Amino acid sequence: MGTSGYRLSGHIAMTATFLSLGALSSGAAWAQDAVLLQCEFPNGKGVVLSAHENGVSYRFGHPGQSPDLALERPYAEVVVTPWPGVGGAIWEELRLTNGDVSYVLWGALDRMTDDHEMTGGIVVERNGKELARFDCVPETLDYTVFGFSDAYEAAGYCWDFDAQSWLERCE
Repeated sequence: MGTSGYRLSGHIAMTATFLSLGALSSGAAWAQDAVLLQCEFPNGKGVVLSAHENGVSYRFGHPGQSPDLALERPYAEVVVTPWPGVGGAIWEELRLTNGDVSYVLWGALDRMTDDHEMTGGIVVERNGKELARFDCVPETLDYTVFGFSDAYEAAGYCWDFDAQSWLERCE
């Protein structure tokens, strides 16, 4: 029997029961934005990626100041790559585009160590070529494992394991 149409978090919860899957669930009421990833970088700038009912918002710049870059994207224009279920780290990424520039935000948990170190950051790309990379200062990182995927599911999408892609409607 295939896994087509199964909810991602339900599958992963069986393989990673020691983790919190985040605050979002399918059909969750969106009273306010939910922070998916927030951190500061060694250069003093930071990022806040938030989910809301219709999509995500991305803010990059110095904390407490107007952002250098602010993007709002509907879920249909966001690409979430969920953890494939193998490897030393549990990770996921979320890609936003602005013209020919992509902002790939990622979060990961090292499951091979006792401390289960969390990492995250942004890779900025143009036409597949890396322009810049920002790694979060670990003590500033606010990220919940599977948060990107959970937000996508809360918006009504389902991961199709057979096709390795998101479906716009869950069955």
